[in-house]
Amino acid sequence: MVDLRGHGDSPKPHDKHYSIQEQAELVHQFILEHDLKNLTLMGNSYGGAVSLLLAIRLCNGDPGRLSKLILIDSGGYNQDLPWHLKLLRTPVLGWLALYLGPPKLNALIVLLYGYSKKRRITWEQVKAYARPLSLPGGRHGLLETAKQALPDNIDEITSRYPTISVPTLILWGRDDKVIPLRIGEKLKQAIADSRLLLIEQAGHVPQEEEPEDTIGPILKFMKDPNSIR
Repeated sequence: MVDLRGHGDSPKPHDKHYSIQEQAELVHQFILEHDLKNLTLMGNSYGGAVSLLLAIRLCNGDPGRLSKLILIDSGGYNQDLPWHLKLLRTPVLGWLALYLGPPKLNALIVLLYGYSKKRRITWEQVKAYARPLSLPGGRHGLLETAKQALPDNIDEITSRYPTISVPTLILWGRDDKVIPLRIGEKLKQAIADSRLLLIEQAGHVPQEEEPEDTIGPILKFMKDPNSIR
């Protein structure tokens, strides 16, 4: 698993290099440096949007490296942006919300919005989500990531989704309020060799809420993409 720049334990430098294109480029460099082939690329939410950019690049410029793509409640369009992303992108208000709010409170608010069944949220999860914000540069990294999450050329990018030529599994929590199901349906229409599977009783992070129901189809798809239709 890869922690993107500004996320998890990755560096969080105080600069402006947090665009989604730069995130995809960093992962691409990692792939080339390790000469990775026959890849299954998987991303959730913002990570899904980065995965889409990278899939376009690999399918069109370096065929053979990518074999499968898995998107879980993925970003990727300029419609229906999550409310917390809109807030962070709002001048002054985004800074105030992020820097004045305690990291654990910010994490809890996002988790409550992202989960279908709130009782499944544990205090350990809240602390785990909050920890990167507490690290040096954590708030700056998140703010810059949010500001640059929607590229200026988003329409050009989305027009290239049909060039993704590998089998693609799109998993979606049926109760996702962060990125609605209609975005998953748009991705299904755009990517020819794709299949959309709903995870019941799950919100934006089905791999956490319903891990067995999420991991099962993933393993099945990785073994034989045609087994899921």
